[in-house]
Amino acid sequence: MTLLSCGQNSFEKKLNGKWFGVENDGLTRFYFYPDSLVYMELNTQTVQWTANETEIKFDLTKQWPYQTTVNDTTSMLIEYFLSNKSKTITFTEANDSIIGRNFELIRAEDFFDFLSLKSGVSFKLPHDSKIDRIELEERHGLKIFIGNTSKVKPTIISEFGNGMDSINSDIIKFKQNLQPLDGYHKRKLESEFHFRVFADKSISDEEIENLIPEITKSEVKKVFRIYETQNYYNFETLAGKQIKTIANNAYSK
Repeated sequence: MTLLSCGQNSFEKKLNGKWFGVENDGLTRFYFYPDSLVYMELNTQTVQWTANETEIKFDLTKQWPYQTTVNDTTSMLIEYFLSNKSKTITFTEANDSIIGRNFELIRAEDFFDFLSLKSGVSFKLPHDSKIDRIELEERHGLKIFIGNTSKVKPTIISEFGNGMDSINSDIIKFKQNLQPLDGYHKRKLESEFHFRVFADKSISDEEIENLIPEITKSEVKKVFRIYETQNYYNFETLAGKQIKTIANNAYSK
């Protein structure tokens, strides 16, 4: 592969920026820079890359479990389509099973900006350095987005794009998608299932408490308001404060 030397072509310049995978909630990330590509999925690699109007090329090292000395490097060739406004990339073909056909990425400033763009809800999270990290597994947390996109009342939807009137069916769908392997994992899901609320900083805790529906009385025992954090590549490190709901109104802040 020809390494970048004297500059980028016009197609490469359009790709520069951070891109997050839609299908797996931002787990797959491509950070394109003029001198390198940072590829993230289950691990992080920094490689050289080139691109033309329809193809992206880079060398990727396959990191096998417990590998110590042997590196298996493969040349990646990805066919792609860039939207007219350069806001989305669609991978239409790749010589690797990890990146399937029609895998879409969104250009965003960071993970929270990606969630805002994906959900269609505009929000800026509050910041508080004293807020602790959430200890529950990220995969057991159903995302709820609340933004001040309306002058009448805040907009609130789940990660499935539905309003709170559909939250019961969204909870069922969320749990079914996890497909617990056995009784232990099913019980763990039931005990750890929670809401992760991404609410704009202009919205008070009291407003969130009023917006969270009565379904929490039986289905959701824990609700966390998410706060701004710098190290959020690993979703488990998100900072969140448990807030009162109908289900846990005995909880004192």
